[in-house]
Amino acid sequence: MSRHAQENLISVLLLALFIGVIVLCQDFGPRARMIPLPLAVFGILLTLLQLGWHNFASPEDLHMDMLKVREPEPPAAADPARAEKGKTTAWHEIRAGLMVLALLVLTHVVGVMPAAFLFTAGYFLVTRYCSWWRSLAYAAILTISLYLLFEVALEMQPYHGLLAPLFE
Repeated sequence: MSRHAQENLISVLLLALFIGVIVLCQDFGPRARMIPLPLAVFGILLTLLQLGWHNFASPEDLHMDMLKVREPEPPAAADPARAEKGKTTAWHEIRAGLMVLALLVLTHVVGVMPAAFLFTAGYFLVTRYCSWWRSLAYAAILTISLYLLFEVALEMQPYHGLLAPLFE
């Protein structure tokens, strides 16, 4: 089977999957359909766009000359210090696990919205991804987005945490 036929087959299978999601959503209530139905429709549109682009675009747009693509240099040959920095150590794995644990504990103790804000701002500050004011801005945008999605659009009451009775 040619690569072209394989890509078309995968696209058709994706279309079947998204159509199956739409069919299954018909048994859900109106609020339960609010997430999977738009995602399936969006998936169908993207898959049809990919199919059209793949089958009707000029062949020159779809092919890449592998001789023009340079192979990357091995990191150790380029810079030994960078090669050491790129290594994953046990400490990195432990730190990642602790961050996930911190998010879970924050969510359990203070609730979803404050945990999202604190974790996002804290993550950006600890990793020095951006300045403190940008960290707070990103965290605020994320929290407002979560609020608008879950409490306003979906009318869901999120978990308020163990400390919620102290503020009632």
